[in-house]
Amino acid sequence: MAASVTFAKSPRLQAFFLYVCRCALEDKPQEATEQPIGIYVFGRHSGYNPNDDNIVRSQARVLRMKLEHHFANEGKDEAIVIAIPKGQYLPIFETRTAEKLALPEIPRPTERENRHLRWTLVGVAIVLGLLLAWLGSIALTPRSVDSLSTVTPSNRGSVGTQPVTNEPTRSQRVSNSGTSEIRIAAGHAGAPYIDVLGHRWDADHYFEGGEVKPGPAHFFPPVPDEGLFKTMREAASADLMLPQWQRGFQYDIPLPAGVYELRLYFADPIRQPDVDRKEDAQNLRHLEVELNGHPLLVDLDPIADAGAAAVDVRAFKDVQPAQDGKLHLEFRSRWGQPAFVSAIELTPGTPGKLRPIRISAHQLDFIDADGTRWSGDNNFIQGRTWTEPRPRGSSKVSALYETERHGNFSYAIPVPPGSYTVKLRFLESFFSPLVPEAFCHGVGCRVFDVTCNGVVLLQDFDIVQAAGGAFRPVVREFHGLHPNGQGKLLLSFSPKANYAEVRAIEVIDEGGN
Repeated sequence: MAASVTFAKSPRLQAFFLYVCRCALEDKPQEATEQPIGIYVFGRHSGYNPNDDNIVRSQARVLRMKLEHHFANEGKDEAIVIAIPKGQYLPIFETRTAEKLALPEIPRPTERENRHLRWTLVGVAIVLGLLLAWLGSIALTPRSVDSLSTVTPSNRGSVGTQPVTNEPTRSQRVSNSGTSEIRIAAGHAGAPYIDVLGHRWDADHYFEGGEVKPGPAHFFPPVPDEGLFKTMREAASADLMLPQWQRGFQYDIPLPAGVYELRLYFADPIRQPDVDRKEDAQNLRHLEVELNGHPLLVDLDPIADAGAAAVDVRAFKDVQPAQDGKLHLEFRSRWGQPAFVSAIELTPGTPGKLRPIRISAHQLDFIDADGTRWSGDNNFIQGRTWTEPRPRGSSKVSALYETERHGNFSYAIPVPPGSYTVKLRFLESFFSPLVPEAFCHGVGCRVFDVTCNGVVLLQDFDIVQAAGGAFRPVVREFHGLHPNGQGKLLLSFSPKANYAEVRAIEVIDEGGN
C-alpha cells in the first residue's frame, strides 16, 4: 500500500496515517495507541509522557478534520468512507450504505481466502492512495525563511495549524443547521459544502436570474478556503442597451423575523494581472447591490475594494426581512464586467450593534475554557501560522494562545460603519532559553509595529518586555477605531526585528458612529 502512495508534503502526517492503517490491516490495535505512535511516528523517546506532549492528539485532530472535509466534498461520491473516531487512533472503513467495517475485527485469512483478500486490499490501497495524494496537496508545509526574507527565525513551522484540545465535534462545528442562520455558496450545486472552519454552505438557491460561472483559478495571497469560491453567480450581461433583468439577478431568501448580520463575499476571477498591459484588474467591473429595495452598495469595484486581499467581504448589521418574510438582495451591473456574488452569509444579530468578532490563529472554530467561542483563522492577508510545542519548564497557558500568525501580515476585518474596540492578544513562545533552537533570548528578539488603517496602535512592541517574560500572555486594548472607506478594520503587523505575531483578535462594537 505504501508503495502506491505519493505524499509530497507533511511527511509526519503521511507517516501517521500509514502507521495506523497498517495497525488496522494487521489487526494490531494495541500498537495504535498514543505512546507507540509518539515513539515510532514522531520520534519521541521511549519514556516520554503523552500528558506533557500532545503531538499525537493534535495531529490526530488535523487528520480527522481533513478526512471529514474530503469525504463531505471532493470524496462525496467515493464508495468507502475512511474515518478515525474520536477517542481512538485506529481508522475504520464505512460503506456509503452505512454498513460499517471495523478493520481491527478483520479475521486472518485462510489460504482459500487469500485471493479475495488480496483484491480487497488492492482496492483499499487505491482509495488510500487517492486520499493521501489529496492530503498532500493541502497538508502542512515547512516554514521557510525564504518566503519572509527580512528576518531569520527557526524553520520549524507550518502553513497549517494544530487545533486545540477542546476542538468541537463535527456536529458542533456545523453552525447553520437552524433556520435562522443561512450560508449560500453562489453557483454551487449538490450537497452542502463544508469549509475548512467547519461551516456548512448550502447549494445555490432562492435566486432569480443570472448564470453560474467559475470563480478564480488562483488565489494570491492565499485564503482560508479556496473551495468555497469555485463558483459564483453572475449577471448575463453588463450591456446598458439590454433589459435590466439581463444585467442583474436577485435572491429572495425566506427569513424568520428578527435582526441579522449580512456578509457578502466577492472573489473576482478577473483579479489576475493583465500580463500584456502590466496592470491589475481595478476599474474593470462596477456593480451595485440593493437590500429590500434600498441601496446597500453603490458603484462597487470588488478588486479595488478588496485591496491586497484575494476576496472582498462586506458586512452589514441591523438587517431584517421585508414584510413578505423574505430578504431581497438585488445585484445589478453598472458598467464593465457583469455584476456577481460568490457567497452570502446571514447570521443572527443584535439590534444596533455588531456581535463581537473573535478570531484566533487556530485552524478551526473552538470554545475556550471560559465558554467563549472563537472563529478559526480568517480575514488574514499574508503571514503564516505555527504552533510551538510547550517546552518543559514553561508555564501552561490557555488554549487560545497555543497558535500564532507570524510574519509581515494584516487582517482585513469587515465591519459596518461605527466605532470599535480592538483587543490584541500576544504571547512569546519561541525566543526563550527553554527553546533550544532559539537563536535569541529575551528582550529585543522580536520587535514590531501594529497599525489600524494607518493609525499607529503599537510602536516598537516587544512581547517579552511587555509581558515580563516568555510564555506569558499579554493583551493590548484600543478604543474608538473606525473602518476605512472599504468597510474594513485593516490591522497591519510590521516586523522590525524578526517576525511580528499575534494569537487572537477581538473586535467589539461600541454602539456609536
